[in-house]
Amino acid sequence: MESPSHRRDNLPVDGGARRYDYIDCIRGYAILLVITCHLTYSVPELPYPVHRITVFGWHGVQLFFLASCVTLLMSWNNEVRRFGAADARAFFVRRFFRIAPAYYLAAAFYYFVSPPPGGFDALQLLATLTFVNTWHPLLMPTEASRWLVVPGGWSIGVEFTFYFLFPIIAITVTSLRRALLFLVATLCAGTILNSVTSATLAGHYSDSAVDNFIYFWFPNQFPVFAFGSVVYFLIVLMARPEFAKARRRIARNSTLYASIAVAMVIGLAHLHLPHWLTLAPPFVPVFILASVVFAGFIFSLSSAERGLFVNRPVQWMGKVSFSAYLLHYVVISVLTSRLSHVLMLDSTGYRAILAFALLWGVTVPAIFLASYVAYRVIELPMIGYGHAIARRLTLARALAKAGQASV
Repeated sequence: MESPSHRRDNLPVDGGARRYDYIDCIRGYAILLVITCHLTYSVPELPYPVHRITVFGWHGVQLFFLASCVTLLMSWNNEVRRFGAADARAFFVRRFFRIAPAYYLAAAFYYFVSPPPGGFDALQLLATLTFVNTWHPLLMPTEASRWLVVPGGWSIGVEFTFYFLFPIIAITVTSLRRALLFLVATLCAGTILNSVTSATLAGHYSDSAVDNFIYFWFPNQFPVFAFGSVVYFLIVLMARPEFAKARRRIARNSTLYASIAVAMVIGLAHLHLPHWLTLAPPFVPVFILASVVFAGFIFSLSSAERGLFVNRPVQWMGKVSFSAYLLHYVVISVLTSRLSHVLMLDSTGYRAILAFALLWGVTVPAIFLASYVAYRVIELPMIGYGHAIARRLTLARALAKAGQASV
């Protein structure tokens, strides 16, 4: 999952350029959802209705995917408007240096902190470091005996697969109508591929391994990115002068709309639906419904001013969200083991809810501090290095075109 870079993408509004703090906030909410989900298991007796809500934070990953597509389309089309075309090579360089350095260091860190039970596996490591670990149950891995090189690494593999396809998507998906067709195509493809692949893998791997793999792999998650393209073109549509009145109305009521989205997420947490696209009823998995609600949440914040949902604490959490995603597993593990007796994490009933709230209040700041250090020391220098290389590539391309034009 992509995290915000040191610069924000611009979108033309009323003929000018505006910077969007809400993008960082979206990622901030995404990582807070993921952290909340993983903290749930530290309080085993959390009352079931509360457990259902907190564990739904699992779908914060889909919020990351949506934000990724929206911001990448903003950046790509901004480059097209400025230079007449976007440079795919520069795009890949920026994406690699944005994600890979911190991800590779996390792989080394977790190897020493939590050595693989089966020993070092070169193929598993290579699959993870080349971001193809989401294409087989043994590489993901969803078989419990396999080496999990980086906890949560499945989403990084999905994200990079999207990066590989993104230049084609950006060139072909150029309107709201095409974005909707793109969404329908990904939903159909995911449904068919999921059904065929699950039937193929059944009998070769455990039911849980197959079920989890189908949920995690790219064809199942691809429609979430497609939802992101729909949100992007809706934001672009609302930026037109003729929609100024509607945009102001949305801005005035953005807090209400975002609050409704939050309420709907809480409601979805209590639905029992499948978690991957399938040809069997009820067909629509819960993560697709969550993505629809998250899309509305992003759209409502796109016109919002600073306030309840767009604020500096969440914005800063969003800035460090990639490091937080990589580090929160170990921070949760350490704090849970140290604070288990102090916070009485084995409590039941209302005391369990209080224990969870206290644990959340301690853990989130700790994750932020650790992630801020990683962001400053690792992420920002590598982002800057990647952008420097990308600028040289873009300049070389521009000079080459100028030379061809002068011949």
